[in-house]
Amino acid sequence: MTTPNRFQLTFDGRSYAVTVDGNDVSEHVAGVDVQAVPHDLPHVVLHLRPTRAWPAELDLLARVEVGASPDPGPAAAAFLEALDPLEVERAALARMDLENVPGGGTAAVLRQLVEWARGA
Repeated sequence: MTTPNRFQLTFDGRSYAVTVDGNDVSEHVAGVDVQAVPHDLPHVVLHLRPTRAWPAELDLLARVEVGASPDPGPAAAAFLEALDPLEVERAALARMDLENVPGGGTAAVLRQLVEWARGA
């Protein structure tokens, strides 16, 4: 485990100021994500702003994490398991873009599932 850093975010009514371990890093920061859970230190992610001289330089101590995209399989499986097969079939057969060609029914089902997954 790395040593925690002192993080401060202040707002004066017009703009935000961001400091890490007493160093003002506001000009380098485009956004801040803060995640907090009970009984643990907050997790802060600073999103750096591109500058005229790329790459931007920022000299401070930080916890560096390499993120990996989550596996979509479990979420997709949970979504599909929650569906009513008869409702999927009814919705797919009622689509205006249903085509009477080989694979047309399956394509309509897949388009319907994509729309539902996107909340449409």
